[in-house]
Amino acid sequence: MDGNSAAIMCERESSDGAGAYPITPSTQMGEFWAEAAAAGHINVSGRPLIFIEPEGEHAAASVTAGMSMTGLRATNFSSGQGIAYMHESLYAAVGKRLTYVLNIGCRAITKASLNVHAGHDDYHCVDDTGMFQVMAKNAQAVADLNIMSHRIAELSLTPGIVGQDGFLTTHLIETLKIPERELIAEYLGRPDDIIDTPTPAQKIIYGDKRRRIPEMWTVDDPVLQGPVQNQDSYMQSVAAQRPYFFDHVQELTDQAFEDFYKLTGRRYQRVMNYRTDDADYLIVGQGSVIPTAEAVADWMREERGVKVGVVNVVMFRPFPGDLLSHVLKGRKGVAVLERTDQPLA
Repeated sequence: MDGNSAAIMCERESSDGAGAYPITPSTQMGEFWAEAAAAGHINVSGRPLIFIEPEGEHAAASVTAGMSMTGLRATNFSSGQGIAYMHESLYAAVGKRLTYVLNIGCRAITKASLNVHAGHDDYHCVDDTGMFQVMAKNAQAVADLNIMSHRIAELSLTPGIVGQDGFLTTHLIETLKIPERELIAEYLGRPDDIIDTPTPAQKIIYGDKRRRIPEMWTVDDPVLQGPVQNQDSYMQSVAAQRPYFFDHVQELTDQAFEDFYKLTGRRYQRVMNYRTDDADYLIVGQGSVIPTAEAVADWMREERGVKVGVVNVVMFRPFPGDLLSHVLKGRKGVAVLERTDQPLA
């Protein structure tokens, strides 16, 4: 199964609705979702799937946000210029503390000429939005991180991005274990479950209990969303986002990863290390380069006697400086491999 299929095999069981516009190499994700919705597929919450294909990616992001605001578990799929086009809408999704997951089939953004193959231009062009970001190294990680990202988003009230390399993961056939419906139901629960409010800041808003996915738009309790704010109130609301919400993402991610490990035996960390304990040299990267780098590290040790390890940056936002500073300390050399030429990614 390829990475696009792995994402949809999980999304069609967990999510309620999707807004998506086709763009290579993520087109198949939207197509597979549309096919499942047309066939009347019922997800683990007992709900039929909703699919809306608007006129472009900017509108697709707004549609997905609207679904999330009504308390639905929502998702979206896009790539390349599509991510740049929806960039504006992602800020608002974060500011409204929505809970949807955006799946990116990462590709280069057209610069000197058109290229639709693997690049991280799109993944990194939204680093500043406030969404959390994770990157899968293969199809198995696509499936697992997709499910875990919904849990992280719903605990932290922060939308998230799951990236996978275009064609190198989205279209590469691999062997994997697809999470079962029963596992997804147990791990994620229903959007309308009442859960313990996980952070002190959220308790100020919701009290000790809240809906797993808050209903911000409901005809039973209509409220105004997104009004105009003057400078003082606007700046206070923006400044409050980090300490009250974003700074909790790392802790809630570690918790979500641990809960997933207990159910599946598959362990994930924000930074995953391969043969780093005694390594003199490290290769740092993210995405589909990691399995290749691990094979190179094995070869260098066996054939050249050079102690090489690999560092996989699974979570890029929030940036895992606490873990990276520990693993990089004291090495003779570090090589960082990136699929983008933009500075300060």
